[in-house]
Amino acid sequence: MRVHRYLTTLTTLTMLATLASCAPYGGRGGSAAEVSVRWDSGPLDRSYNSERDAMTVRHNQEIANPRAGEDSDQRSRRQTAENKDLDDRYAKGKAAHSDRLPDSE
Repeated sequence: MRVHRYLTTLTTLTMLATLASCAPYGGRGGSAAEVSVRWDSGPLDRSYNSERDAMTVRHNQEIANPRAGEDSDQRSRRQTAENKDLDDRYAKGKAAHSDRLPDSE
C-alpha cells in the first residue's frame, strides 16, 4: 500500500512539473509553431557579381570594338536590356531565396 501511494505521489508530482515547465510554450487558440530561418544570400550575391563583372568587361570591349552593323544607339539599347535582364534575374533569385541566378527568359 505504501509503495502504491509513493508511486501515485511521484507520478502526480512528475506530471505537475512537466505541465508547469511546458506552460510558457502553450499558445492560445491551438497549437502554433514559430520557426526562424535565416537565408544566406552569399552564393546568389557572388553569382550576380561575377556575371555583372563579366558583362561590364564585355560591354567595355564592345564599346572599344563595335560589332559590325550595330550603331551606338542599338548597342546602348541592347546593353541596357542586358543590364535590366541581369537585375531582374537577381531580384527573382532573391525573392525565391535561391543560391544561384535564374536563367534568362
